[in-house]
Amino acid sequence: MSYKNVQLFKVSFIGFMLLLTGGLLAACSNADASDPNLGIVEKVLKLQFNSPDEKMMELLLNPDYTKVVDGKEVNEEFDKYITEVYGDYFTEDYLVPFFSVSGLVYPTMAEFSGYELNLEDTVVEQPEKDSNRYTFTATVRYSKNGEKDKTANVSGVVLFSTKEKGKIGKFEYGEDNGLSKELSSVE
Repeated sequence: MSYKNVQLFKVSFIGFMLLLTGGLLAACSNADASDPNLGIVEKVLKLQFNSPDEKMMELLLNPDYTKVVDGKEVNEEFDKYITEVYGDYFTEDYLVPFFSVSGLVYPTMAEFSGYELNLEDTVVEQPEKDSNRYTFTATVRYSKNGEKDKTANVSGVVLFSTKEKGKIGKFEYGEDNGLSKELSSVE
């Protein structure tokens, strides 16, 4: 093989590799950008960590909205509001359990302690390709009465329903870098 042919081969090979690498990067980027579940997790985090949600707190805390039916407290206005705001993101069977277990934790603790929460950034990942499991880290800024802003990273796991496309079947918070402790501290 002549020197000229070797050089031509090297240039062609390098060009091909760059083209292939660029194509793979574009495909990976488009896969992430076209995954609507990433956006759904981000929307729920925005709802959870941009507070106060004054309407939700009014419906939750005002006893005028609560009545007793068959020995159980019922708040139809609160349930209706939660369904309007969060219903597009959760399975019908999981919306109530989410709010019973963890969906009210950060909004109510912030409300009771006088903190304002603001979602600064989110990172949502799908650790295993073709899985319904996603992880997230939300950077939350919180402040109270003109004090210096603080931030905390809140992590968690989201499982999307395998039966209802684009609907969350489980949403769990994990580590929050002391945010819940800070919000629940009494001064």
